[in-house]
Amino acid sequence: MSHHEGAPPEDVYYIDPKEVLSQYSVEWISLRKSYDEIKKQLMEVQAELSHLDRRLENGEITDQEHIVLYREKWSESTQIVQVKREVESRLYEIQKEIRAANRQLKQAEEERRRRERIEEEKSHAMIEWMSLKQGFDLVTARRNEINAESDQLELQRRSGKISEEKYRESRIVHIRQLAELSTVESDVKRRLAELLEIIRR
Repeated sequence: MSHHEGAPPEDVYYIDPKEVLSQYSVEWISLRKSYDEIKKQLMEVQAELSHLDRRLENGEITDQEHIVLYREKWSESTQIVQVKREVESRLYEIQKEIRAANRQLKQAEEERRRRERIEEEKSHAMIEWMSLKQGFDLVTARRNEINAESDQLELQRRSGKISEEKYRESRIVHIRQLAELSTVESDVKRRLAELLEIIRR
């Protein structure tokens, strides 16, 4: 059974943030349109109430007519205000859901990039490790060659095939070469250890 990426296996109510955004986008557009229409209606009713006041002032209607008409428009205005509040409340809820979904998407994207970066680092580390390992093997082989040359030199000295001076000169060269190899081996070992740490993450 597969689960959404990043969702706990036991979370049966999990919804992909992308689905949340898709789900709410249609409702948001519809409510936003309704909200604009409601505001327009409210302004129209308020304008009509002001018009009634002017008609009363101009003597076009009586106080009694004004009260009756005003109550009707006021009741209409109250209903519109109530609907407006309900729409505003729902818009606010959707806004919260969308922002939460956007945060989840952002976090998921950051996590995906982090994983990609780690995998890329591992891949580069593996390539470098393999290359260095070959180099390390070559250094080891060279060390073995120098040791074999030293053994051969020792045999030649004992059998009198080379002079002491020639022996000492060759030994100094071998010791210097081994010292250089030791430095290289130490640096390579340290780097190999660092690369293994990256690969094992």
